[in-house]
Amino acid sequence: MIARRDDILSIIDFVEKIHHPLEEKELFPAVAANPLLREGGPLCTYFRSIDLELGPKEAPLQHLEDLYDKGFPRPPEYPSYDWFNAQSPLSIPMDEHVLSHAIGTALHGLAENKNSSLYAEFFQKLSDDYISLLKLHINKEDNCLFIMCEKMLR
Repeated sequence: MIARRDDILSIIDFVEKIHHPLEEKELFPAVAANPLLREGGPLCTYFRSIDLELGPKEAPLQHLEDLYDKGFPRPPEYPSYDWFNAQSPLSIPMDEHVLSHAIGTALHGLAENKNSSLYAEFFQKLSDDYISLLKLHINKEDNCLFIMCEKMLR
């Protein structure tokens, strides 16, 4: 969808309504308590270093805060799960799910009023943030998370 340059709202709908819920309801609960969860895949340390050293979520978080400071409503609280533990390595993709949900919710809200100054100021910026976050998230899933999950579910 990203390579085809599909409409950002279509991408968000797929990710937020299908992809992330499938992980959170099926995959993550199946591996959450497995002791192998901490072993990771070949690039897990690399991706963790990116998070810690480069802070790819800082700019999108700041853009959202700037939007909220201008009166845009915050999204409802993200769902919580019994299997989730903040100390688990699953907290990394879950943090990205929460952020992508917040950005996606903001983009849907902004798209409802394309003539507004908030749309002009934030829609493209948050669209770019969403795609950047999604690309990083997919790379992390393909080269770390899914490899780790395959080991645990054999």
